[in-house]
Amino acid sequence: MSTTVMPAANASCKPIGQPRRRPALVWLAFAILLWIGSAPAQAQAPLTFGIQPFASPPALFKRYAPLRDWLGTEFGQPVRLESARDLPTLLARSREGRYDLILVAPHVVPLLTGNGPYRLLARSEEELAMVLLVRPGGVIDTLAGLAGRSLAVPYKESHAATLARSLTDSRDWPDLPGPPRYLHYHHNNAAVVAFQRGIADALVMIIEGNVLPARPDAGEHHERHLSLGDGSLVRILAQSERFPGLTLLVHKRLDGHTPRLHHHLTTLQESPSGTALLRHIRHRGFIEAHAAEYEPFQGALEDLETKFDLQPPIPAEKSTP
Repeated sequence: MSTTVMPAANASCKPIGQPRRRPALVWLAFAILLWIGSAPAQAQAPLTFGIQPFASPPALFKRYAPLRDWLGTEFGQPVRLESARDLPTLLARSREGRYDLILVAPHVVPLLTGNGPYRLLARSEEELAMVLLVRPGGVIDTLAGLAGRSLAVPYKESHAATLARSLTDSRDWPDLPGPPRYLHYHHNNAAVVAFQRGIADALVMIIEGNVLPARPDAGEHHERHLSLGDGSLVRILAQSERFPGLTLLVHKRLDGHTPRLHHHLTTLQESPSGTALLRHIRHRGFIEAHAAEYEPFQGALEDLETKFDLQPPIPAEKSTP
């Protein structure tokens, strides 16, 4: 006779095999949570370094990439380079605060500092000048000889173009052949190429002022020449006074970094790595920029000032009723 044995009510049925390692799993989960909590919530957004389009974008990015990397090290976060198809676009983006830092020509500075969110940080040490160049031995030997001729000039809002206009627009030109014709190009290099290819009779460009031959004394009329990048010789028909070099502006939201950044920029030439950086970006160094240096450029870009409503306010003592 078989007997069935039933387990007691308080008896436990233990599984066969290795016991579960619950403590180890708990500690693993805790370690993962601890690691996640110690990681940054999100990567820092890169700062944006804007550059006025005075050369082609590839040329600008190649030239200023070392400065971008240096700035990234200074700020401890990535910095990206950005330009624009033209100056009005760059200004529109600047007015929106798109750029944390921006490198511009001196005639643009009042548009961004007088009524804008940017402050002077430093400027390049070299001084610049506009030159109006013609081929040596040609028929153009005075400004009057430009009547009806074509000039290869950087874009309309460039400082080279505004200075050239100040020379030619103040003259009385005969009805025929008329005043010079301006052929505007996106940047300096494109204007030079157009002149070299014979598309234009004269060339307007910006160069370092210290390479200019001395002006002749009053009454003297000897020719002065320069050599372009390809070695071709050109004659200097006219030139401007020297003016400050490219200027670096910083958005006011970075005010806390400005004193340290200014000091490090203006002492770059004191270290081998800084000297190598300056050589690559083709600047002698950076020096302090003074607001008074940019006062002569007020109103240099009247059309853009009107477009962006940047006219300076009327002083209180001259206010109208």
